[in-house]
Amino acid sequence: MKKLLIVFVILILFFIVKGFNSNSPNPIKADYFDIGYGQSLYEGLNKVDKETVQSLVKAYNQIEDSGQTNVEIDYDKALTIHFIYNDQISGTLVIDDMGIFHLGDRSGNYQIDANNDIYENALDIYNEVKKQY
Repeated sequence: MKKLLIVFVILILFFIVKGFNSNSPNPIKADYFDIGYGQSLYEGLNKVDKETVQSLVKAYNQIEDSGQTNVEIDYDKALTIHFIYNDQISGTLVIDDMGIFHLGDRSGNYQIDANNDIYENALDIYNEVKKQY
């Protein structure tokens, strides 16, 4: 009985520690997104296809950070993405060209993992949406 209790306590501690140390965002869904660069913001509704929306959602859901940072986001070079699902914001990402980012469901700024290219992909998407205005 004692061994079972010890194993149970160890498992609970493992799941608590694993849950608190997660460096991925809470998963989101989106029907479309609004995207901006610097001071501009464009509505993506009916401007991009569903595959593009889902690829950006997938990239968001797979974000991993290298830890929290005190470095400020350079808003002049930052992309802002508001993901919209069922007419409500399901997630927000602000990321600059140096990989400093902020998520709407977290406090503080984080450094994106060096292998992530979401900024470059989102910038391409932003430029495509901007052309339609």
